[in-house]
Amino acid sequence: MKTASCAVGDEIVILPDDVQPGDVIQCHGVRQRVTHEFGAYALVPADPGR
Repeated sequence: MKTASCAVGDEIVILPDDVQPGDVIQCHGVRQRVTHEFGAYALVPADPGR
């Protein structure tokens, strides 16, 4: 199971099995981009500055 920390809320999000770095998902009403570094997934705002 792939998980990541939400960039907006303080919670862990379960990611789809087929998710890839660079994919964009919706969480807490915000588009977030999936990243993968140092063996861990994370979410970052997909539209910073908006």
